[in-house]
Amino acid sequence: MKILVSLPKKTAFLSSEKSIDQVLEGNIAGSGMFGSTVRLANLLHDRGFEVCLSATNQVWCSKFVCLKHEDVEPKEFDWLIVHESHWDGISLTFGNQFLNKTFLWLSLYSCFALVFTFIKAGGHRVICKSIDCANAFRAVPGWNKKVAVAYNSYNQIFTPNLENCESDIKSLLFVGAIRPSKGFVELMKIWSYLVEHKLALKLKIAGSINIHSKDTKTGSIGVAEKNFESNYIEPWLNTLSEQYQPDFLGALTPKQLKQEISTSWGVIVNPSWYCTETFCVSAVETQACNKTVFSVARGGLKETVYRGKFKSLSTEQAPETLGKLIFEGLSNEEIVKENGSLAGNYVRNKFSNQSIGDAWVNLLCEPQNKPNFSSNWQKPRDLFYDLLRYSRLSKQYYFYRSPHDKKILNLMSKP
Repeated sequence: MKILVSLPKKTAFLSSEKSIDQVLEGNIAGSGMFGSTVRLANLLHDRGFEVCLSATNQVWCSKFVCLKHEDVEPKEFDWLIVHESHWDGISLTFGNQFLNKTFLWLSLYSCFALVFTFIKAGGHRVICKSIDCANAFRAVPGWNKKVAVAYNSYNQIFTPNLENCESDIKSLLFVGAIRPSKGFVELMKIWSYLVEHKLALKLKIAGSINIHSKDTKTGSIGVAEKNFESNYIEPWLNTLSEQYQPDFLGALTPKQLKQEISTSWGVIVNPSWYCTETFCVSAVETQACNKTVFSVARGGLKETVYRGKFKSLSTEQAPETLGKLIFEGLSNEEIVKENGSLAGNYVRNKFSNQSIGDAWVNLLCEPQNKPNFSSNWQKPRDLFYDLLRYSRLSKQYYFYRSPHDKKILNLMSKP
């Protein structure tokens, strides 16, 4: 069986002197989506499939073939696993005649119309990275047969350190891009709350850096988009004393990130209630190092973050609520440490290469349209969406609510 795994349609990830091998070895920094896509190609290759990875620019790998998107001959493949950006609501990058063998892999909680039109046009399957994400599309006609779940894998270099590496001053590590969509505005509020209580805690930030050059004349620190940096980050930094200034580490390679996680007391990932994580690889990799993750009980985080010993996900939207959980964790260090160990066991079992590989093999080899996860309701929203689907009113409902959905559905209705 020959399978195409395709990275996003436009973004170039690697320069010509770097290889996919270096990504798999943990020597190149990249987004969670990028790493997950590369690991999926590698997992399927290890399961005996003939795999090809396509990207915007030419990349190289010693294990499987890599092509540019425009060089792909889709008729040569049995299945296409493509990032959601390859479907615009009307056409597939690789040709609509191949929709019947295409898996559309969602990276975000995409718009209703993207899923609706893909299924209506004859797309084989929509793959979501969490059950919560899949349930967000229950109103789509054909959802129960066409939408499936396959969790992301994580980089296996993330393992617990045998020795306790924590420094005398405990550090809280934020992992994620420095932008509003990754909860950085909320992070600033949470840290300001903790600073008010004068805790013996240091904030480290592992995220994007060198987005633009540092400018000594303007005081630019070069860690985020310029307007966000000047309008939000710099005023926030000015409110903090020297003792509580965060340490910007930049975009770390997985190997570097593992070291930072190992020396931290705890890790915080996207604490936003409004920009929901479908999965969050950073949360899983943190727990694989036997560390507790702090964030919000929202989206895929409810499935990826272990909370059996210590409730580290905030159930309220106010940022200070998560600050209080961190404060509580510092007062119960042994419980937080034990929670981290249990979290490590949890993710090594649930998100192992074996289990993720099995899930994809089942999707690729199972009878067409066979459901692959329980459709039981988890929220009142799920019942509402089912009623919309059964009554066939879902298209009108989303057409009315979302301008973006309306645009796609309008285009689709044209001859």
